Amino acid sequence: MYAALPYVRKRFKPNPDPNNPFDPPNGDPHNPNDAYWIDFVPPDKQFWDDGKYHGALQDFSIGVSYRVAKGPWTLRPYISYGVPASDYPFFAKAAIGLNLWTLPVGTSFSYVPYFSDWHFDGNVAYVFSEKPLGANVDYWLAHLSAGYWFKANLSVNAFLSLKYVREGMSLLDPVFSNGDPFNYPDAYDTREWWEHDRLIGNRNLNFGVGIDYSFSREWQLSASTFQSVWTEEANEVDFAFTAGITRFFGGE
Repeated sequence: MYAALPYVRKRFKPNPDPNNPFDPPNGDPHNPNDAYWIDFVPPDKQFWDDGKYHGALQDFSIGVSYRVAKGPWTLRPYISYGVPASDYPFFAKAAIGLNLWTLPVGTSFSYVPYFSDWHFDGNVAYVFSEKPLGANVDYWLAHLSAGYWFKANLSVNAFLSLKYVREGMSLLDPVFSNGDPFNYPDAYDTREWWEHDRLIGNRNLNFGVGIDYSFSREWQLSASTFQSVWTEEANEVDFAFTAGITRFFGGE
């Protein structure tokens, strides 16, 4: 059994393209206080794209897993449930999450060759998600890594992570700006636009490196940095840093 409660802190740093006539001079922040809301008024007016860091507790998750293989190969099927732990905004490029409940069903696996300091790990899950405005935004998650133990309690790894929404909407869908993504801001006075980050088919592939340090059998510190190598209907990540601490319970 396991649980997680991440604290996420992000900021939106405007970086407009001077060669793109459709890129606004402020880099297109999502400001819920803009004047173009007339018929629809957002119920949440928090503005997180002001160039400053904003953070909050993201989603609390709890789950169970069971080891069905042991040896060079380890296999652990699991199921978990996640629910937003705070009322954080989702209308922001610096949003820390989508503020939706999720139900991942998947398996983690690892391969440690005999008499080797290398280890290979992976995690594949299908995530059932709350359906905002009835849209199906269920998605696949995958994480693959190759690591090396420099010491018995110190490992460095390189990894790829993928999120792939099976359906979702496109920003070219007529419900968004009448199918014209540059019709800004006249056609955005809708609930669909306010929730567009939750509705679109967000797909991205990231590459990064990480480190794990165990200072006892029960406690482990982890950190990683990554950036996007491919995106579709998603913002590119130029740089991200994560840090975490894990508490292990029980024995073998």
